[in-house]
Amino acid sequence: MSSNMRITRICQFCKEEFTAKTTKTKFCSLKCSSKNYKLITRHKIVDISNKETERIRMLDFEAVKKREYLSINNCVLFFGISRRTLYRMIERKDVETVKLGRRNFVSTKSIQALFAVNEAAAVKPAAEPQILDLNECCTITQAQELYGISQTGLYFLIKKHSIRKYASGKFTYVQKKDLDIYLKSIDHE
Repeated sequence: MSSNMRITRICQFCKEEFTAKTTKTKFCSLKCSSKNYKLITRHKIVDISNKETERIRMLDFEAVKKREYLSINNCVLFFGISRRTLYRMIERKDVETVKLGRRNFVSTKSIQALFAVNEAAAVKPAAEPQILDLNECCTITQAQELYGISQTGLYFLIKKHSIRKYASGKFTYVQKKDLDIYLKSIDHE
């Protein structure tokens, strides 16, 4: 049924005045209608994302800490790790799990123990600075000449036996007593 009505309306998207043929027309063109639809869809997606973010923020971490077992989703959210990383930890038996039906639950004690081990390894007591006597040390070049060893051989020896190197200015020093332990069979001056 066609209409001979002509109604002056204002487009709800671009706010321009246009002549409509029906009383239900809201937009001046298909282009404005499409843009409005996309805008509404975008706002819905953003709102859903904001609600998800708010839900994560509102997750009561203290209540989660008090639980003995956490679901995989809660572990991922609580510790900020990926699901794949958590599953790798489960496969390596780094964390204890309990399976109820199809769902896995991770023991909070095992995760806390894992973090305690990592924190203990990360926090090492600061070594007291050693006062270095340069008379008991030699540079890398001097060590090569003194022990008759190539630069590559000396490098691998230092690396293999974790011999400490000391940097002072532009030179790198190694203590003679450390080198003597591994190179004592070679006569030096």
